[in-house]
Amino acid sequence: MDGEGAAETLEVTAKDVRDACISVKTQQAYRSSLRAMSKWIRVTKMEQAPTFFDASGNIDLDRFTLDEFDSFLVEKRKTVGVSTLNGYRSALKDLYRRQDVPLPNRFEKKMATLFSGLKRMQATKYQSGAPKESGKEPLPYSLYQQLCKATLVRQDAGFSYFFLSTQWNLMCRSESVQTLCTQLLSGIDDSVGCVMYKSKTNQEGGGPKDPRHLYANPYSPDTCWITALAIYLACRPTQPKGPLFSVSNQKVRFGNTFRQLINAKTGQTHYGTHSIRKGVATFACSGTTGGPSIASVCLRVGWSLGGVQDRYIRYESAGDQYLGRVVAGLPLNLADFAVLPPHFVNNQDVNLQKCVEEMFPMLRACSTLQDILKLCVASLVNHHSYLRELIPASHPLLSTFLFRYPDMMNHLEAALVRDTSTWMKPTGVPPHVELYKQLRQVQASIDNLPPVLLEGMSNLIEEKGVAAGNITKQVLEATIEFLLLRAGLAQGAMSHAPQPVQHSDGDQVYYYSGKFHLLPEEFEFPRTGPCGAWQFWWFGDKSRGWPPLKKIHPHDLPKRSMRKTFSDWVMMIKHLTEAATAAGLAIPTQPTEKEASEIFSVAIEKLQLPPAKHKRRLAELSLPTVLRLVREAQSADKRQSSFMNEGKKIAQTYP
Repeated sequence: MDGEGAAETLEVTAKDVRDACISVKTQQAYRSSLRAMSKWIRVTKMEQAPTFFDASGNIDLDRFTLDEFDSFLVEKRKTVGVSTLNGYRSALKDLYRRQDVPLPNRFEKKMATLFSGLKRMQATKYQSGAPKESGKEPLPYSLYQQLCKATLVRQDAGFSYFFLSTQWNLMCRSESVQTLCTQLLSGIDDSVGCVMYKSKTNQEGGGPKDPRHLYANPYSPDTCWITALAIYLACRPTQPKGPLFSVSNQKVRFGNTFRQLINAKTGQTHYGTHSIRKGVATFACSGTTGGPSIASVCLRVGWSLGGVQDRYIRYESAGDQYLGRVVAGLPLNLADFAVLPPHFVNNQDVNLQKCVEEMFPMLRACSTLQDILKLCVASLVNHHSYLRELIPASHPLLSTFLFRYPDMMNHLEAALVRDTSTWMKPTGVPPHVELYKQLRQVQASIDNLPPVLLEGMSNLIEEKGVAAGNITKQVLEATIEFLLLRAGLAQGAMSHAPQPVQHSDGDQVYYYSGKFHLLPEEFEFPRTGPCGAWQFWWFGDKSRGWPPLKKIHPHDLPKRSMRKTFSDWVMMIKHLTEAATAAGLAIPTQPTEKEASEIFSVAIEKLQLPPAKHKRRLAELSLPTVLRLVREAQSADKRQSSFMNEGKKIAQTYP
């Protein structure tokens, strides 16, 4: 939530309401522009400079005339581009508005002529080969794929991967991604809808309220938005409904990460976060003449089309669905463009419901998110082998319930639907894709003809004895017709049953380095927070052969260097246990997953931490960070207690 939304519950004045017509960020830019004008006045006017300001230090508009402003712009154009100069013009107009001074009659005409000349001069300079001073290049889809894979393996609990994928698929600015809430999401059959109430070109919320449709890409887990959402939420089991990015300035955090990755991949500096929006719009409009309509692209990207947009091309839901499939990276010229997201045969399966409750304990009660969370589970199940191979062993995703219980993974994988469905129908599919499907079926039938004909003719020769002259025309025609029928149905008869995967017992004993251990030699502590550590402490990870960590001792660790980390884990569990006990909870010897989650939710809120200006999101912090905060709070308490004891002693000594 931005500064305007955070203060909406406070008492406001009429001035506050009028100031709200301009965003906080724009107001900051205007103040910066006015400071640049003030600096120019002091440098160029010297002794006369004080006469250009009123008693409060603001620029005196009676003294700072349009001719003075022209001179300022001409001087500044030597170092900045036209877009920055345009910002100075907007700041001056805002100053007129705030001082309640009418604009001079010739302001608009004079500025229009001046800026037309500035733009022509800038275009001439760029045409002659001068380097561009501003603007970012569109991000190519190939580079977007590389960045998705790089962010997927980052140890930030899926933050940068989800932020990048969301900005690409929504075709929006990073500011819009930063303010996303769970209330804006809704399950719409084979897609997820996201309503954007406010954007840069729709500040008053009067634009279209049709949802932007987000689709899965089962063929590319690196760029699949559903997979990105699943990883982000799974790594944050305590994520409540509301803002998806509760900490402010997350777009700055992502921007820093984006620049680091771009520099590591290409060493180039002409890409920024705005390149994502430019790149996806370019990608959606290129590659084929049968792509999405320009109307759907403009509506989704937020490009202003004046009154035409609201009056004539507002309703483009089918076009937005088509566009959603295109930007998801689905193959536009193949039948696979109509693919459904991975989902389950029975969406009310008991095991599926249990998995949702354990994976997303805080969001499971939100009815509008139920179908979305089930799609998230299906995507994780569908790509679990790929994710295990790609992401580091210490990634928080591998600490979640689904990845720790192989039996649950096997059950859900057997119930997964990857192709045709009995209850889900594809949306946003153009008519020509159905022709692609039929052509693929015909091609499959043709491919099946040679072996079937060869087998059938061989059997015919053996049965009828062609060499002896016993075959007839009717027999040959009937046999060929039967073989053609078989060839056409051959594809439908094929089935691929998932093969069961056997996993080792969680209490298995390992022998290496001349000793027996309860942990495998390749074990390493996951990079997780207190919640993940709590789950591992009580339940371990059956899929990787880890017993509950409460059973192990320091000699079970494969490396002596891990003992310090193990000690931190033990201390963290101790603090959580003491906090839960102090809250009046009884901790069972072997709690269930549900009991453990409930106990943790109470314990983490009862931890004694140092005071902070803003509420901490402990789920976003690593275990060492939380442990450090607990120790700081305990040290402060000890110092205060020691100080009070010293005070009592002094009072007793000198009554």
